[in-house]
Amino acid sequence: MIRAPFVLAVAFASAALSSVAQSVPAAPASYQLPEAKRVKLPNGLVLLLLEKHELPLTSVTLALRTGALLDPAGKPGVSAITAELLRKGTTTESSEQVSTAIDFIGMQFASSGAESEGTSLAADFLAKDTDKALGLMADVALHPVFPEEELKKTIAQRKERLKTEKDDLQGTASRYFLATLYAGHPYSYGLQATGATLDTITRQDITAFYQRVYTPPNAVIAVVGDFKAAEMESRLRTLFGGWKGVAPEPVKVPVQRPVTGRHVLVVDKPDATQSYFVIGNVGLSEVDPDRAPAHVVNTLFGGRFSSMFNEELRIKSGFSYGASSRFTELRTPGPFVMATFTRNATTGPAIDRSFEVLDRLHTHPFGEGDLTSAKNYLRGNFPPTLETSPALARRLAMDEVDGISRAEFNGELAREQATTLAEANRVIDKDFPLRENYVLVIVGKASEVGPLAAKYGTVTTKKITDPAY
Repeated sequence: MIRAPFVLAVAFASAALSSVAQSVPAAPASYQLPEAKRVKLPNGLVLLLLEKHELPLTSVTLALRTGALLDPAGKPGVSAITAELLRKGTTTESSEQVSTAIDFIGMQFASSGAESEGTSLAADFLAKDTDKALGLMADVALHPVFPEEELKKTIAQRKERLKTEKDDLQGTASRYFLATLYAGHPYSYGLQATGATLDTITRQDITAFYQRVYTPPNAVIAVVGDFKAAEMESRLRTLFGGWKGVAPEPVKVPVQRPVTGRHVLVVDKPDATQSYFVIGNVGLSEVDPDRAPAHVVNTLFGGRFSSMFNEELRIKSGFSYGASSRFTELRTPGPFVMATFTRNATTGPAIDRSFEVLDRLHTHPFGEGDLTSAKNYLRGNFPPTLETSPALARRLAMDEVDGISRAEFNGELAREQATTLAEANRVIDKDFPLRENYVLVIVGKASEVGPLAAKYGTVTTKKITDPAY
């Protein structure tokens, strides 16, 4: 599938894998993304309007084309803090008044934060409250004041979060992997935040970022739900038509080449009873023509419960409760990862088995029946992910931000279903890493798992208590 936009993360999908059906019977007809009405206002703001009248609900996503990649040098987190502070007070309403107004109509309103390549705000509300909800959203997006005391609170909260986030070893392994694979690359900048760097962020940094990035030519508003498109367009023109500003210069992100050689990072957590490890390399961009066949292959390799990787690590060996693999596609190539966890005592055997599965993939083990099974799985499992209005609003907004047309989106789904065995074997050789070239990150008790690491390549060791990643 087309990637979940702006997401630069390595997911351990073991829990999800255990609840996903192993096969999909009688695949339905291929999904087609609904066509939204597209309007571009004179100030450059794009509106996407899709009527969906099954329920008296409406969902709105306001998305920006830029995110953490525009953080000022040495100040990772400015973009995320800016997004978080939007609802902490406007020129006419205090933070408490904004929260009270949102709660009064039962509106769900949140920022996704700022991911590497974009930022989004999302709101869900009853159709009868449309005018109040849109007014609140416009006020928060267009007239924030970023109170100094709220900035101090947010920075303090983020510093506390930095102290505790490494307790989640799954997420920690993924962040160390990305920081290692993309060392020195913009995709890793956001991982370098520390308490010291957060303390350097000022209100001037926030307001300057807002003025630079929160502009109508840099924004998209997608609305899905119970409304008439003409009426919604009129409302949005009134609320957002006077928004002014120019688009920021696009970020030039260099293409990260796949690593060569075997690179191993051991992150020591002395009290760990399990090891979490990630194996991978640079994978695909969102415009790579091989996305569709690669996703079909990955479904068989590590993308579902009955995949090769999960079958070996969970079902046959019992080393883990789950193992998964995935591509994360970005504007330049994002990562391909294999991820799992195991007891300290079985870390070596589990890593060995992971490489054995990867080696077996490169023998081209799949046949036509396997491809049919994967295609049916994708065709059956993808449509439910876009059943709700919030999911559709986000998809429409993110595709517009990424320059992906409806025809291109639907075309990729069709190309998945048309994948041939020859294409599958070609992308195995081209897009899935070889045993000779990878980054391996192991987070665990170094006194137990460290001695075996040298077997897998050149080893670097860090303490989990060290700042950043």
